[in-house]
Amino acid sequence: MVSRRTVDYVDLSGKFRLNSFDYHKQYSHFYAHRLREMTTLLLSCAEDHWGKNYSIKKLCDLREEQTDTCIIIGTIYKHQAHKPSILREISEENQLAPQPPREHYADLEDKLILEDELQRVRLYGKVDGRYMASGIVCAVLGSIEEDGRFDVEEMLYYESGPQKPLPTYGYSRKLVLISGINYGQSVDNIDALNLFQHWLCGNIFGKPSSDIVRVIIAGNSVRASAEECESTSLQSRSIGNNEAVEAIQSLDSWFCSWSKSITVDIMPGEHDPANFMLPQQPFHQFMFPKAAKNVSFRGVPNPYACSIDNTQIVGCSGQNVHDLIRCTMIENPLEALRSTLVWGHIAPTAPDTLACYPYVDCDPLILHECPHIYFTGNCDTFETGIHNGSKTQRTRLICVPNFSKTQSIAVVEMETLDCKEIKFTADTD
Repeated sequence: MVSRRTVDYVDLSGKFRLNSFDYHKQYSHFYAHRLREMTTLLLSCAEDHWGKNYSIKKLCDLREEQTDTCIIIGTIYKHQAHKPSILREISEENQLAPQPPREHYADLEDKLILEDELQRVRLYGKVDGRYMASGIVCAVLGSIEEDGRFDVEEMLYYESGPQKPLPTYGYSRKLVLISGINYGQSVDNIDALNLFQHWLCGNIFGKPSSDIVRVIIAGNSVRASAEECESTSLQSRSIGNNEAVEAIQSLDSWFCSWSKSITVDIMPGEHDPANFMLPQQPFHQFMFPKAAKNVSFRGVPNPYACSIDNTQIVGCSGQNVHDLIRCTMIENPLEALRSTLVWGHIAPTAPDTLACYPYVDCDPLILHECPHIYFTGNCDTFETGIHNGSKTQRTRLICVPNFSKTQSIAVVEMETLDCKEIKFTADTD
């Protein structure tokens, strides 16, 4: 058995755990609270960035005859003609055949609108709607024009708040990130999982792995796509359910073996047998009875936040980035992840196009504190980069590859924030 380094761990995911399940509320409360909370945060940012040279106004205070430059704060609404609309789908007036769902909603004709508690105004000028999405709260510097549009000179975002200094201990501590094991559908992963397990236990490559302190499994362990969910016949559904049960039983054995050697946190993913809305709640311990006997095996929510030796880590199983790419013209998952960090919100498109619990008095997806490591799971390829914020923040961004497609994982050195990909294929050197 490999001797692991002892680290200080704090679970910061309490805000993502639901204590009640009331789905009767409207989402207006959620948006209103997001705007109130982020307005408070942006007021100080606006004063630091623009000084006191400009007044901060509500939209109702704007007058077309007053063209002085001012600051307004509100929530972006992106009017998209191609976005799904249940009202349009059930409209009897059109009498159209159902159209196939679009994979991307963004279009050059999309319109950006800023709204607060009472009113809304159309934005134009120095703002690029191609790379923005509904739900972003921002401060805007500009002036109202005669036609009622707001001419934007500059936009300001919260940028995920302050960041604690990255602690240094003088020795190596590594974090392993893996996602998309896809045990229910992929038949090519067994050898790769075996190699990963041997590597985790220090049995291959001749290198000790005592500096690996934790493994985070970022979703889609059972299934990595919705193919099985699309089956319509009762027989095919029964087969799919049986395969899922068998996959969970097999995964339980894998996780039990891993957690005997190291602490393992497992997050649910979009296609796992878990609740659909964000934040997804932790798997029940009865789903993995063998692994659950080990105190080092933990079910955690998605999104997930924790602190390891005072290094702040935040991540999601991929839904936030995938939905953002669908709603914008951002093509690169790493840039989509970077954008959510700049905007100070894990999933700004929730609940507009991404399902989310209807919170009334909070928005747990706001990034009040800038993490040192920020990841998203189930990406087609491994990507990583450093984001340097406007206030000395420095964050390691990681797109964790889909293991069933790439047979690879991401490994982060927490002492330096260096990150690399390790592949577990037959031709691994």
